[in-house]
Amino acid sequence: MEYFTHADEKKSKTPLRILSLSGTESVTKNLTIYEYGEDIIIVDCGVGFPDSEMYGVDVVIPDFSYLLQTSKRIRGLFVTHAHDDHFGAVPYFLEQCNVPVYAGRLVLGFLHKVLEEKKFKNLAPTVHLNQLDYNKEVTLGPFRVSAFRVNHSVPDSMGLAIKTPEGLILHMADFKIDWTPILDEPIDLGTIAQYGKEGVLCLLSDCLGVEEEGPTKTERVLNDTFFELFDRFRERQVFVTTISTNISRMYQIISIAMRYGRKIVPSGRSIDQSIEIARKLGYLPFSPDIFISEKEAAKCDQKSLIYIIAGCYGQPGSSLGRLSRNEHNTLSLESDAVVIFSGDPNPPGADVAVEKVISDLILQGCEVLYSGIQDNLHVSGHGTRGDLTAVAAVVKPKYFIPIGGTVAKMRGYTRMVRSLGMDGSKVFENLEGESVEFLHGRAKKGEFVETKQVFINTKTAEEISPIVVKDRGQLSEEGIFVVIIPQNKQGDFLSSKVDVITRGLIYVKGSKDLMDRSKKLVSKGVAGASTKSKDWEEKKKKIERDLERFLYKETGKSPLIMMHTIAV
Repeated sequence: MEYFTHADEKKSKTPLRILSLSGTESVTKNLTIYEYGEDIIIVDCGVGFPDSEMYGVDVVIPDFSYLLQTSKRIRGLFVTHAHDDHFGAVPYFLEQCNVPVYAGRLVLGFLHKVLEEKKFKNLAPTVHLNQLDYNKEVTLGPFRVSAFRVNHSVPDSMGLAIKTPEGLILHMADFKIDWTPILDEPIDLGTIAQYGKEGVLCLLSDCLGVEEEGPTKTERVLNDTFFELFDRFRERQVFVTTISTNISRMYQIISIAMRYGRKIVPSGRSIDQSIEIARKLGYLPFSPDIFISEKEAAKCDQKSLIYIIAGCYGQPGSSLGRLSRNEHNTLSLESDAVVIFSGDPNPPGADVAVEKVISDLILQGCEVLYSGIQDNLHVSGHGTRGDLTAVAAVVKPKYFIPIGGTVAKMRGYTRMVRSLGMDGSKVFENLEGESVEFLHGRAKKGEFVETKQVFINTKTAEEISPIVVKDRGQLSEEGIFVVIIPQNKQGDFLSSKVDVITRGLIYVKGSKDLMDRSKKLVSKGVAGASTKSKDWEEKKKKIERDLERFLYKETGKSPLIMMHTIAV
C-alpha cells in the first residue's frame, strides 16, 4: 500500500495520534480525533442522553475545548451514520468551529433539516456539507479517507479507511454483518479483507455486542413478526414505536401495513421529520396517499391505521409518553389498543423510563408487546461476538482500539482478541480523553486531554452551566431554605426581624421549633455585621456554613440555602 512519502519518513519524529475525546465509556456522544503534525480530522460528533440526575438537560454534547484550541489545524469532520449519538452534536460544533463535513446522503439529509431550525438559521448558509460516496477518496492534508459499506440499523452506514503517513487505520463505528439487509447492500467484507491483506496498523472497532454469542440476526427476521402481529390485531388500534432514525424498521412496518390495507400515521416530531427526509431521499419510496396526519387520523376508523410513534426510550415529553398519560392533544387510546415496542432501551437509564411508560399504557387498558414477552421485536444494529471476531480475524491489524461501548465491553473485546490467539497487550482500552500515539509502526499511550460534561437546552441551543444542573438536583432532593434579612433606610441590618422560608425540606407547620432556632442562628450571625460589601460577603458565607451544618444535624439534609437582603 502506498502512503504519503516525506523527505526522510523513517527518521520522522512526527507521530500519528488517535484521541478518544468522548464516546468510549458511555456508548453515546461519539467523537474521535486523528492528528498528524499540524493537521487534524474528526470522526463523528454525537450527542449523549441525560441521566435521571441531569435535571432540565435535553442532551449532553462532547467537550469541544481542545478542538477549539486547535481549530486552525482541523481539516474536516467525517460522520459514519445517521444516529444522533454520532451526528447530533455536529451543528453545535459548527457554531463554534465551521469546518467541512463529509457524510453519506442520509446524514446530510438530517443535517440540512436541523440547520433549517430557527436556532441554527444563521449558521446554515455558511456550512460546507459534502457527500461522501463509497470507495471515493478524500484527501485532507496527510490524510486520505475513503468509505466502505457496513450494515447497521440505519441505511447508508459506512466504515472509514484512513491512510496516514504511519499506516492504514480502519475506523468501524456501529456495525454488524447482515447478508440480507432491508434497504442496503450487504457489508463490503471483500474490501475489508483486501485492506487486511495490504496491512492495517490499527482497527477501531465497535465493541457493544461483544458479550453476545453468535452472529447478529438479520433485520429480515422481523418481517415475519410484523406480518403475524398485524394479522392478529386486524380489528384493533395499533401503535409501533421505534428509534426515530431507524429508517429500515420503518420501511418494514410501512410495507407490511400496506399489505393489510392500513395507512400510516407518523406521530411525534422526530418520527415525522425522519419519514419526511427518508421519503425525499428515496429510502421510503411509498405513495403520499398512504401517509395521513394525526388530525386526519382522529376522523378515521382506527382499524385502518398503523401509528409509527416516537418514544421508544420512554421519553416523558415524546408523543408516546404523553399518550401514555392521556395528555396528548390529538391522539387518544381505544380501550383495547395495542402498543408494540420495536426497539430495546439503549441509552443508560432508559429502561426505567420505558418501564414507566409501559406501566401507564397497561393501566389505560393497552396490550403492550416488548422484547421481554415477545420474540423478534428488535434486532440489534451492533455486531455480536461472531461478527466482531470475523472482522478482527479478516483485518488482522497490528493494534486495536475498541469504541462505542462501555468499560466492561472494551475489556470483553480485549478477551475476544486474546481468544483469537492475538496479543491482548495490543488492545488500547481508551477512556474519554485518552490517546494512542503511533510512530514508526509502534504504539504507546499518548497525551491525556481533560474533558467535562457539557449540558444543552435544545430549545435554545444554549449550554446549561453544571452549577445550575447541580442546584436543580439539590433543589429536587434536598429542598430550599431562604433567609430574608431586612435593612433600614440607613442600610443597617435589622437582626431581630430576620425571617426564613423553606420548601421541600420539612413540613413547616409541624416544625415551628426548628424554624425559630434557624432564625435565632441567623439573627446572632447578622447582629453587629457591617454592611460594607467585602465584610458582608465574608460574614454571609460564615452564616451560610453555620446554617448548613445546623440543618444537616437536625434534618439529615443539605438544602440549597439562599440569603437575601431587602430594604424596609
